[in-house]
Order: sequence, then C-alpha cells, then structure tokens
Amino acid sequence: MKQLAAFVLSAALLAGSAAAVTPEEAFPAVNTYPGFADVADTAWYADTVQVCYEVGLMTGTNTGFAPDQVLTVGEVAAIAARMNEAITGDAIPEADPDQPWYQRYIDCLENLGVTVPDGAKTAARQDFIALLSAVVPEDMLTPINTITSLPDTEDADVLAFYNAGILTGVDAWGTFAGDKTLTRAETAAMVARVARPELRQAFTPADTSLLEAAGMEADDVLFSNGVTAGQLLPVVQELIDGLEADCAAAGMEFNWFNTVDGVEFLDYVTDTALARLGVTEEDGTELYDNFDVQVYYARLLDLRGEGLAEKYGLDQPLTR
Repeated sequence: MKQLAAFVLSAALLAGSAAAVTPEEAFPAVNTYPGFADVADTAWYADTVQVCYEVGLMTGTNTGFAPDQVLTVGEVAAIAARMNEAITGDAIPEADPDQPWYQRYIDCLENLGVTVPDGAKTAARQDFIALLSAVVPEDMLTPINTITSLPDTEDADVLAFYNAGILTGVDAWGTFAGDKTLTRAETAAMVARVARPELRQAFTPADTSLLEAAGMEADDVLFSNGVTAGQLLPVVQELIDGLEADCAAAGMEFNWFNTVDGVEFLDYVTDTALARLGVTEEDGTELYDNFDVQVYYARLLDLRGEGLAEKYGLDQPLTR
C-alpha cells in the first residue's frame, strides 16, 4: 500500500478546506432516472446505479450503463472531480478540445495536490479509493463499523471507507484487493454509499483462523477459473460444521470414516465443495493439490483451542 500513500495528498488536509455539509446536501437529486436496458430491476446494483444517475455522479455509456465494463483512471478521476465540485463548490475546469476528454477532471484533482496516473490506463481499486480519500471529507465518513485491520492492508484511508460502510471487500474476510480492477456496477455501489448513507453496509470480517489453518491468503488462486481460498474455505467449513452438528444430534463422534448417503465424510466435503463452486480436482492449481482438508481442520481446531484434533484423529492426514 506504499503506492496508495504516495498517490494522494493527505485526505485530512484536503477535507479541511471543504465546508461541513451532509452527503444529502452535497449530492441532491438533479436528474430523473431513465432506467437502463442492461440494468435489471433485480440486479444487486440497480438501486445504486439509480442514485448515481440521479445525483449526476455517473451516467450511462453509448450502450446503456454497461455494468460489467472496467473503469479507466480517467473515468475514476471524473467521478472524484464531480464529487469535489459538489462538496466544495469549486468548479471543474473547462474542457480543452486539444486534450483528452478526461484531462479537465485530472487537472481539477491535481490542482488539489493529487498526483493522478495516466488517465487512459485501467483503474485499480486502490486508485479509486485514493482519489475518493482526496475529496471526501472525514465528516462524511461517520463510522458504523469497527474494523482495525484487513487481510491485505491496514491503510488508514482504506479502513475509513470500510468503517463508514462504503467498502466491504471482495470476500467474507474483507480483502481489499487494491490491485484489482473495478466495474461500473461496483463503482456505482461505492459512490452511492457516499452520497446516501442509508445504503451503507454494516460489516464484520470473517474469522481469519480458517486462512491461518490452511496456511493461505484469501486471494490465493486454487483453481484455473480463478476460485480463491477465500471462496473455498468458507464452503468447506460450512460442510464440516454441518456434519459435526449431525453427529452431535445423533449422539456420535465426528470421524472422517463416517458416511453420509454412503459417502465417507472426507469425500463428501471435498466433492460437495467443488460442485458448489463449479470446479473439479483437475481444475486445481498446485496450491490446491497440496491442500489437505483433514490437516486443515486439525489445525483449525487447535487454533480455536478446542483440543479435539487428537480425539478425532485429525492431527495426521489419513492415507486415501
């Protein structure tokens, strides 16, 4: 996250020049939402797209809203500059026909002391949050969560957006994934949550002991289609927890040799988890090939201090 710190002037310094206004005051509805053919009413981002259009921070493309389209730095700069204008009243410079369309937005931010990368390059999540941190004042980021660290960053600016309920990360652990791209739908969700606090999300990161027991990071890729440890481990654990509960209800001890519908627990957990994620063992990376469910669970029990690993014979992997 060193790039993030170098990328933007301190948010506190910039926010100090802005008058204290509420998000509702800064971002009133100025447009009538026309709806977009490529934004279904049932889409998870539908309400946030509408908010962004109504307040004038994001509009459509020549093909609709294009929710899956990845943003460029220039597009991100345009959103941040519009936010700054709405919050401070400082006008965005006029367009120069000899410059790219996004240059006036970059000029606006650089006038604030922000260094913006090439506007034509694909934007990363950390680019977006860096620019938002430069223009959104602290008093618009009232905390509703109490998150002190994340799997991949402890950056204060990023945490401020998590604690304000604007970011929730890319998985149950709240991984920021700052180097990943972001779509227009994802961007709309973040922008709308700035403008409308009632859309902000209460969030508590999942217990990281699953990752620790597996010896992995949440964004470690385990399958060729991109499925990560952050996606696999909660599914595996949910299945194990279910078997534990079934055993307890039946008055029997959990054992990997027990069966469910004629299938041993170990095979049931593995096969069911893969099926739910739409992958096969053949799709697994070397990291997945080295993942042993029994060893993982034994370590998890030890980490949780349950002292059950030896009792259940989980301290050593079984020969299959």
